[in-house]
Amino acid sequence: MVNIPKILFETQRLLALCFLLFLPNIAYSQSNHLFYPMRSDWALSNGQTNLSVYVFNDLNANGIYDLGDRSFADIAVAMAFEGSTKAAIRSNLNGFANFAASTSAEGVPISELGRYDFMVLVPPGWYISTENTNQIRDLMLVKGSNPGVGFARMLDPVGLVRHKFIRGTFAGDNTGLVQLMQGDAVIVTANLTPGQQFLWPVQPGEYRLVSETYSRDILVGNFPVDIGNIDQIVLADTIGQTIDFENMAPTGLQKAPNGYGGLNWFNLNILRANSDGNNIGYINGTTSGNHILYSSSGHPAEIYLDQPFDFISVNLSVAWPKAEGEEVVFEFYREETLIRRDSIGLSAYGVIAYQPRIAGITRVRLATKHNWQLVLDDLVVNTPD
Repeated sequence: MVNIPKILFETQRLLALCFLLFLPNIAYSQSNHLFYPMRSDWALSNGQTNLSVYVFNDLNANGIYDLGDRSFADIAVAMAFEGSTKAAIRSNLNGFANFAASTSAEGVPISELGRYDFMVLVPPGWYISTENTNQIRDLMLVKGSNPGVGFARMLDPVGLVRHKFIRGTFAGDNTGLVQLMQGDAVIVTANLTPGQQFLWPVQPGEYRLVSETYSRDILVGNFPVDIGNIDQIVLADTIGQTIDFENMAPTGLQKAPNGYGGLNWFNLNILRANSDGNNIGYINGTTSGNHILYSSSGHPAEIYLDQPFDFISVNLSVAWPKAEGEEVVFEFYREETLIRRDSIGLSAYGVIAYQPRIAGITRVRLATKHNWQLVLDDLVVNTPD
């Protein structure tokens, strides 16, 4: 059967092509100007734009946004106009707190000419390294721009750094003397009772924790450290294989498959952290690349193997700000014997580096106390060859 509409379309296309081919070059130029006109009237401004504060996690604490730093999600930024607070916006997954500006749109926070003050509201346990908690800008007319207004200088990035600490729990049967050392210097001396938790502020560096029956090295890097219980269990080496969960989840989400990283996994998913606009804790909990591991539906999960393996360290956070202060309980088993239980406090705004250094286990159970999603990244283990 002859397709009449298709024949007509092809005929029209051929005629149009012939028409253009026989036009002089000047016709091409004139025709193009109809589609790509130069603007001549710059008086009108009938759109809007975002004037943004960029907030980042200043991982090397140098007060500069540079390589290795990461965007910081859900940080509140308040904006005042001529001394009166007018709006507060939280940074998005890309780290931008966006304030809409326009001279024509209604209801935008930035529209009147004058002085604006932007202030980052710092979460507990953090400080600003860029020394610009407050930034003041004068809004001026910019005729012909999309919003009609602008600043002489855009707002500078604001860097936040988390205070570092070493946290743990004394698990001895009796009160004991514990010392934290850096080199030959004693940083902290404390008498701890059984079950007592300690938290000691420190700077990044190498430390050694010693007692009458216990000694272990602790490395504090970009994140505060929780070592769990101080006990007499044989410690694993500090060096192992890092599982970063990259190069997985081609569609953004994938159940962690058995055999990945030489381990078996139950109820744990690999996620591209920026795959959803609400993934606040997933973004803030990503410590390398773009992917993390999380406990599906916040339910208990397991990592296991038939042969013994070492669980050295992992970076932890919680998926949502509504779960700020949630705790995760780690239970380590050798065959069917529970050899250690640690409880670790979590945040959606910052990572805790959990460094248990448990040697020769066959299973670890991970369970948050209130079924919120646990976020893990950069798991360091030693598995059998």
